[in-house]
Amino acid sequence: MSTPLSDEWFSTARSVLDGLDSVGRVEATVQYAIASTPEGKVTFHAVVTDGVVTALATGKATDPDIVVSCNYDQFLDVLEGRKTADVAFMDASWKIEGDHKRWLLDLRPVREAVLGALQA
Repeated sequence: MSTPLSDEWFSTARSVLDGLDSVGRVEATVQYAIASTPEGKVTFHAVVTDGVVTALATGKATDPDIVVSCNYDQFLDVLEGRKTADVAFMDASWKIEGDHKRWLLDLRPVREAVLGALQA
């Protein structure tokens, strides 16, 4: 895959995520704010509907359920599998605002499917 969070990366990620099967009945809009990237601060959001990512777009979401904030290195640690999103939350390298239960429990299967697909 190309440089994470670049335009090419988002395009490839959308194609990869389009092929994933549903992993539950969870719904949420998750916004990510990633600081210190090669592109500066990058904000993007993912919309999860019926356990699958149905939209991935740059920019802020309208009324997100969850906001994740971290720096680029911390984002890469999770994206590249050196750390799980749960561990990143627990060690405070990822700040989570909003519906913590939905993030930690309900969205776990979606996060695992997405990260597994993006790492392949």
